[in-house]
Amino acid sequence: MLFNSIPFLLFLPLVWSIYFLLPLRYRWVWLLGSSYYFYGYWKYEFIFLMAFTSLVDWYCGRRIKHASSQRQRKWFLWFSILSNLLILFFFKYFNFFFGHSELARWLYQQDAAAWAVELARYTIPAGISFYTFQSISYVVDVYRGNDVAERSLPRFMLFVSFFPQLVAGPIERFSNLQNQLFAPHQVQYQNLRYGFRLLLYGLFLKLCVADNLAAVADQFYAAHQGYKSAAAWTAAAAFCVQVYADFFGYSLMAQGAARLFGIDLMDNFLKPFLGRNIPEFWQRWHISLSTWFRDYLYIPLGGSRNGTSRMLLNVMLVFLVSGLWHGANWTMILFGASQGLFYWVDYVCFRKAAAATGWNARLNRLKTVFIFMLTLVFFRAASLSQSTEVYRMLFAGSEGTASLSIPLMTQLMVALFLLLDLWFTQKRFDLWMDDFPWPWRWFGYSTLCCLIWMFGGTVNHPFVYFQF
Repeated sequence: MLFNSIPFLLFLPLVWSIYFLLPLRYRWVWLLGSSYYFYGYWKYEFIFLMAFTSLVDWYCGRRIKHASSQRQRKWFLWFSILSNLLILFFFKYFNFFFGHSELARWLYQQDAAAWAVELARYTIPAGISFYTFQSISYVVDVYRGNDVAERSLPRFMLFVSFFPQLVAGPIERFSNLQNQLFAPHQVQYQNLRYGFRLLLYGLFLKLCVADNLAAVADQFYAAHQGYKSAAAWTAAAAFCVQVYADFFGYSLMAQGAARLFGIDLMDNFLKPFLGRNIPEFWQRWHISLSTWFRDYLYIPLGGSRNGTSRMLLNVMLVFLVSGLWHGANWTMILFGASQGLFYWVDYVCFRKAAAATGWNARLNRLKTVFIFMLTLVFFRAASLSQSTEVYRMLFAGSEGTASLSIPLMTQLMVALFLLLDLWFTQKRFDLWMDDFPWPWRWFGYSTLCCLIWMFGGTVNHPFVYFQF
């Protein structure tokens, strides 16, 4: 179920209304059922996969708590991690590594496995990378002693499946979300006010900015050979802002939907285009994933404890895994590798850039956004050959004759978004609006509603990160 759809527009107020009408002890049960309905609305078969993941990790968490030896604790920890990674590998990466192998053909001939191979070949369960990582973090934190093992399986299933952040994050920690899900929330005007602001602004970013820019980028990548070099630069810039507005818009809508129930989700973006180098950029972009890799991969690999060379190697390994997390293809792996390479360059050559001020800071920010925009060609291209051809068009020119332009109204809405994000506000949108008297606030809400109504994208594009 897409946030920018009529079914969700009906689903959210219905779930919210019944939630607050129910007695306190039944509310979480209603949220659990609603979350599974939300996930199964797209393809019901995958709710059993998510339930199985929850069952395994809940069981492993309990056994880790009650294990009689450190060896048993480690055994259940690694059983949980490997079972999660095996499921993730089968549905997301099996076709990439073994799609035309004898193993794939043999599995397809087995009645018990044929349906799963068929699903894995053509469909990736929505959000499987997000809820898998969230579930793994719980087991690791129980093992480390940072969290107490959840006694109730259904309650743990709600932690994994909570619908606002289920399919595209933010990837929450058990310690942050669990207590909130079962607290005795009451209807509060402040929660409704902040929640609807985030939903409205997130919808504006998705429909008016991201979807209109998606039309530009899609037009270019559908037949890139016929375009001029200038068109390649236009498409690269359009997609850079598109993917930011799209994912930022989703994250705000997830926070807004959760806030209606009195639940606070973590911020997933902190003005990444203000990052003065690649390391700082990734501290601001997709924060829940960046911190997940830091806590559960980078630090266990040794972090920065064993010298600069080992630290840079760990950074590259993290970015390679991050690229593979984004997609089972070589373009995503190269996207991750390029981020790791530029991280190295910035760390070794421009480490002082993070402390720059004035015009030096502005130039460093432009450099960082420019680098990120170029690496996103790997992210958007359908194949390695297409990405190679697009880079050739960017830097060596093109024999094509077609032009590409961004409509004026789209340019104006992009400008409005970037001004709000980079200049005018130093706060999240819902908090920033509190600085204005109510007539100006309602003028802002009305303006956003009119823009959404008049200039929302004509094609309803799925959120970019739903595919992960």
